[in-house]
Amino acid sequence: MNKTPQKNSVTIEMAIMSFETDYQGIVNNTEFIRFLERVRYALSKKLGFSFKQVRNAKLWTVMAHVEINYYSPGRFEDIMLGTGWVEKVGNSSVTIGYDFRLKGSKRLIADAKQVMVFVNTDLKPTPIPAHLRKRL
Repeated sequence: MNKTPQKNSVTIEMAIMSFETDYQGIVNNTEFIRFLERVRYALSKKLGFSFKQVRNAKLWTVMAHVEINYYSPGRFEDIMLGTGWVEKVGNSSVTIGYDFRLKGSKRLIADAKQVMVFVNTDLKPTPIPAHLRKRL
């Protein structure tokens, strides 16, 4: 699904814990939503965003779409590398791409995409302000 760009991407290590796995020791698919959030938080920090800044601007983001493709199992005690990047910037939306690989290997565990929409206090889509857009 995704091609990882070198510019404006972030990669974090995540040890797969027992509580994130099923009875066979394989990562439960629902845990990937949490993994996406960890990577997205690291990416936003790298791009210079703080949640406090966005709240002070009276803007919020809401998740409009999440797509995850699973390719191979991650297992308890594996170290997974999660990479995220800004894939597309729309008028009021941002698409973030992700991939998750086994550390020390090129083996793709999963890739994903999230579409987030900026909304105002009435929860209506609103254009991304220029000062935020240029960081994306």
